[in-house]
Amino acid sequence: MTKPIFPVLVLCLLLPCGIYSQTTPSPAPAKLDAATEAALVRLGGQLMFAGKAYEYDRVLADEIGPRIAGSSNYVKAADWAYAEFKRIGMSNVHRESWEIDAIWEPETYGSGRILKPYEQRLHVESDAWSPSTPAGGVRGNVYHLGSLTPEAVKAEAGHIRDAIVLIDEDSAKGLNPILFGKIQEAIALISSEGARALLVGWGQTNNAPAIFGLGALGGKVSLLPVGSIGREDTLLLRRMLERGPVEVEFSFTNRIREHAKVDNIVADIPGAAPSGEFVLIGGHLDGWHLGTAAQDDGTGAATVIAVAEAIEASGIQPRRTLRFVLFGGEELGMLGSNAYVRAHAAELDKCVAVLITDTGSEPPKGWYVFGREDEKQALATIKQLLNPLGAGETTDEGGLTFETDNAAFTAHGVPAFVLWTPLEKYWQLHHTLSDTFDKVNQRDLSLGAAVVGVTALAFADAPSAMKHLTTQEVEEQLKRIKAFDTYQDMQTHKLF
Repeated sequence: MTKPIFPVLVLCLLLPCGIYSQTTPSPAPAKLDAATEAALVRLGGQLMFAGKAYEYDRVLADEIGPRIAGSSNYVKAADWAYAEFKRIGMSNVHRESWEIDAIWEPETYGSGRILKPYEQRLHVESDAWSPSTPAGGVRGNVYHLGSLTPEAVKAEAGHIRDAIVLIDEDSAKGLNPILFGKIQEAIALISSEGARALLVGWGQTNNAPAIFGLGALGGKVSLLPVGSIGREDTLLLRRMLERGPVEVEFSFTNRIREHAKVDNIVADIPGAAPSGEFVLIGGHLDGWHLGTAAQDDGTGAATVIAVAEAIEASGIQPRRTLRFVLFGGEELGMLGSNAYVRAHAAELDKCVAVLITDTGSEPPKGWYVFGREDEKQALATIKQLLNPLGAGETTDEGGLTFETDNAAFTAHGVPAFVLWTPLEKYWQLHHTLSDTFDKVNQRDLSLGAAVVGVTALAFADAPSAMKHLTTQEVEEQLKRIKAFDTYQDMQTHKLF
């Protein structure tokens, strides 16, 4: 999942189906029967005290390592996940491939220097999907762009030409930071105005660069070299620029392979009912290259496999099918989940709920529900089981609506949920060299897996399903949680 300043790059929306109206009063939550409640309690206990989410995350982070979508490590992770689902005894284990414009991997890590007003190391790494710098690197004067609005870029064209343009969080203050399409428009203009390269100063403290693929769009290679630097170097450059010209140079080499396939990994626990309805439990396998993607989203992928294993081992046959999906390309704009929505358009009306975990390993608080009262009512049925896990609450906070693999499902009107955890630690770690397994708390990750497992099985066995929303109802929902501008921006800029 990407930080709020970098929301989803790409969504693929399909026309939603169903006739549910948000104005229709929701029925009182049904009471669980004793056998169902006992089964859910046993499952929660199994995932908390004997579940393998922590071990699976260790394998992904420490034995497989960084998993850029489509890279050799990603292929290794996909093969491993496929084999684990087979070992567990899952049904219908298969790969679903989709095409990406380009597969990208760093060949050499970045190096850089401040040259003027004095020489000093610049801590720089290639941002994702950046082209390589020219032979010998890129060198030029730095120009800090105060605003990323297209109007500001055009007004500063004379300063941008032949410069290495520095953008940071202050540069986005002229925009609603959620409107990613406008940021992309500004970056395209920076390139067209003749900038030599871009430096992105949205890194963390301790001079840790952060990777976001800011210059890329949905797996397309950026128009110009994009380097990422940490907070201290960004602030130093800003102070230097107040007193006179600043010259820097940096270099890196990347491997790029165009038009390649990336796999989602899918497996089922078949339901007893003949309806064909299913609950989807998902996370993403891909992650960035500076750390080992332990939090983002090793924890989520590990949870998906651990929940599948615990339910399969329990011998429980749910009423509805439980479908477990490990998506690729989430970091590039939820490409894998968008591809899934396109490929399964004809059966999405059978998807009664989507549960996504992509918020790290802090202790769970409950679920993001994105403005749907019927989702709150559905969770109220199991509140007495989630409360002891500290996860009986919900939030309508709209900033994460288009941040992870629920996005295309939410926009399609499918009931979708994202595991809610505190995010302060997560924002500091994800997309940086600090996203490593030593930061993962075993107890808290196991609690999150228990919440996902209990919720998934409860929804699979619920006597009735939540309805799907129409396009109009989706838009009304997004307006209520202040996410409609993002949705509209994506439409305007053809990002889905």
